[in-house]
Amino acid sequence: MQELVSFLDFKFDPSSGDLLRGERRLRMPKQTSRLLGIFLERQGSVVSRAELQELLWPDGEFLDHEHAINRVITDLRAVFRDNPKSPRYIETVHKRGYRFLPVITTLPVDRPLQPSIEGGSLAQADLLLDVTASGEQGQLVVMPAPLFGAASDSEQSILPPVQRSERGLRHYHWLIVAAIAVSAVIVAVTAGMYWRGHRPGTSEASVLSMGIAPFETDGPGAREMAESLRLDLADALAQLPVVQIRAMNSLSNVSRDDNSIRNLSETLHLDVLLLGTLRIQGDHCTFAFELVRGRDSLHMASFQYEGSKEELAGIRDRLQRDIFLSLQGKGKSMQAIRGSTDDPQAYGEYLEGRELTRLRDPDALKQAIGHYQNAIQRDPKFAGAYAGMASAHLALRYFSNAEEHQQAAKQLAEQALQLDPQIAEAHAALGDVALRSAWDFALGERELRRAIELDPHKATYHAWLASLLVYEGRFDEAISEIDRAVADDPLWPLVYSMATYVVGMAHDNNRAIAFASKYLSLFPDSPESHNQLGWAYFCARRYDEALTEWGRMAEMDKDPARIALEERGREAYQQGGIQAYARTRINAMEVRSPETLRRSNDFAPAEWYAFTGQRDKAIASLERIVANHDSQAILLAVNPMLDSLHDDPRFRSLLHQVGLTLPNYAHRASR
Repeated sequence: MQELVSFLDFKFDPSSGDLLRGERRLRMPKQTSRLLGIFLERQGSVVSRAELQELLWPDGEFLDHEHAINRVITDLRAVFRDNPKSPRYIETVHKRGYRFLPVITTLPVDRPLQPSIEGGSLAQADLLLDVTASGEQGQLVVMPAPLFGAASDSEQSILPPVQRSERGLRHYHWLIVAAIAVSAVIVAVTAGMYWRGHRPGTSEASVLSMGIAPFETDGPGAREMAESLRLDLADALAQLPVVQIRAMNSLSNVSRDDNSIRNLSETLHLDVLLLGTLRIQGDHCTFAFELVRGRDSLHMASFQYEGSKEELAGIRDRLQRDIFLSLQGKGKSMQAIRGSTDDPQAYGEYLEGRELTRLRDPDALKQAIGHYQNAIQRDPKFAGAYAGMASAHLALRYFSNAEEHQQAAKQLAEQALQLDPQIAEAHAALGDVALRSAWDFALGERELRRAIELDPHKATYHAWLASLLVYEGRFDEAISEIDRAVADDPLWPLVYSMATYVVGMAHDNNRAIAFASKYLSLFPDSPESHNQLGWAYFCARRYDEALTEWGRMAEMDKDPARIALEERGREAYQQGGIQAYARTRINAMEVRSPETLRRSNDFAPAEWYAFTGQRDKAIASLERIVANHDSQAILLAVNPMLDSLHDDPRFRSLLHQVGLTLPNYAHRASR
């Protein structure tokens, strides 16, 4: 009678060396399986590295045993999804060795176990390909692994790590390997489907929806670069014909246990989830990735690389060749598919720029532009660097000289698209500049729709298009787009901020309050979430609640002047109603009190003059906005604070200058 060794979520078949998770059989590399057998025999006891060397290589094969032991331990941890900092399976005992933690039991098996499948019929299974480097030649390894449809007993493969190279590499060049390694895994899953009959009209049902979780990091410099690398991978992988990257922002906190993966994948509609780890210790770097099927958290593939920073360039070259040969044919380079670069130092500068751009701080943004310029100086054909620098300029316009930064962004986005017309980020930048700088609604819409066509599940692009549509009074279309943004990134707090803005401009007050409340629930410690809920209440004429939220915002901002203003305003409100509150804001604006400068959008003169019936002052303020070609002019037709001006011929003339007309929103005003 056969027996299985059971522990936690797994069973081990000593007769075959295979691991079972539920009914799924996982075939491991020989040394990984042997290591697990050693741990099971010595459960609870410390196994030293010297003992592992003797037991794993009993014939004394010549080998770099230190790195080999690290590799096989990392392989087994990847199979278990075990975090070495808080292990459930394999504990590192400092300076002594390793201990296997789970309690084990032996289970008799009454029926013969199905043997491990060594080949399998490729005609009867979807293909999972992985690209590995072995010795001096790259090779493709093909194994059956069902992705869609009913689960089966087909074998899932846990792939061995790639070997190390001997070529040199400069600072940060090794990060490219991570991008390529992840791409290899993605190509692995998609290539079989693609080459079996993908056409330009591939249906939504045949497209793989994928989430890329933030990498777990350890070591100096790892965390700083991991997120920019993840975002760059998403942009690159979104260009593959049968992959859709979804919910990048909703994956900010991913628990790696099975139930969480299944629940998250169901919520975000993900077919597969990519989990990654980046560790740096001195000069030694380790990348470990796992591809997990969403519906049942089934391990599908592992990919690992380890080595010193100086050893990665050769592997980068071989992996690059294998991946792009499998997709594009001979003679293609990295730039052919993703607007990227073959220069590793340029790519390192680009990643530094992306990390700084995310900070949305003026000093960081200026540094980011410097890194993008360095990347372009090294590789003038690096389209992604031009697009990244355009995004940095768009962020900087909120801090200084908006028109100058918008024109720089336009020029850079155009340069990016001359080099690679498929960069969604560049199309989105052109759309945003066309709208806010040129007031060209038609061009802005065309460019934003092109960005969405290239990257259909990027919530930001849908939100930008929704804003453009709502400015034109196309409320139903705008709400449809913002609903798509929310559906694509439903756990991202800021998507609800953008949604509050769009539906508020559409005069849909109930939905604005609902979105703002969701924003607050996901981001309760943010002053801005209280501010936005306050505005939603204010537009719905729920003034007590609005003033309460603004008071909380001021307290969270720790702004004494704003706290004092809100206290004066509430006293005025209690004595003279909401008009008295509004006049306290106007008084602060007219003397340029410091509290009006921190959140200048809360103190737009035209809005408060219009609200208090000071029509001439409101029109004069709006005339200055239009004459200065201020981007705020595109809000005129739908800003709820300006509703009282709609019957004024001077206001209608200003709308005409901007290219707008009054929308038909009366049916929404009571919502």
